[in-house]
Amino acid sequence: MRPIRAVTVFSLDGGVGKTTIACTLAVAKGFTMIIDADWEKADISQLFRAPRKPGWLAPFINGSRPYVHRVNPMLYVVPGYDAAEFYQQHGEDVAGEYHQALLEWIEALPRFVASLRIPVDTVIIDTPAAVRLDALSKLQSAGSFNLFVADRRLLSRISDVKAEQYRRYMTYAALAAVNMLDRDELKIARKIAPVALKRVRIGEYYSETVAGAILRDRDNRRAIDVILARIKTA
Repeated sequence: MRPIRAVTVFSLDGGVGKTTIACTLAVAKGFTMIIDADWEKADISQLFRAPRKPGWLAPFINGSRPYVHRVNPMLYVVPGYDAAEFYQQHGEDVAGEYHQALLEWIEALPRFVASLRIPVDTVIIDTPAAVRLDALSKLQSAGSFNLFVADRRLLSRISDVKAEQYRRYMTYAALAAVNMLDRDELKIARKIAPVALKRVRIGEYYSETVAGAILRDRDNRRAIDVILARIKTA
């Protein structure tokens, strides 16, 4: 089996552009499979126009094999519609099982990718906001490259409680990125986190459009390249 690098993209708050960064990393790198494990929204599935077929939670629901959507010969998506629908029905009652399922996926990735016989060496996992800290710790111990994403709230004067939450989440990050910034905030952000990305105007809500809008900006392209270089050398 070829080595597989797992990348977990996570955040403390919603609305920080975590999913758009996960999408852009996958498009920019290639040779990548992305798992839509954001069970609150399943936005990745929609971004990549994945069909509504059994996704990453299927083995845990009924034992069926997940569908893998081929975007192009170097990019694949495992959808998350069924996980989102199940979560909408049962809410936080299933959150513990979902976190455990993520850990099992990390362990199974090399075998799963090998069984597909596709040219993939990296698997990006998009998660909901505020993934449990104990799960992040276990993902880190299992070898996942954990990428923490925040927005300008990380730069603001915040309560001691919120600051402590940021500190705890960033403890489990291999790398932190501050997203959706104005140009004059970049310099401040780079003193706090290694990677900072500007807010850009995005037209159609589609993977290539989203990634293209981010990558056309020179500063953002460099930031994405930094993330990919860190993932490669981790």
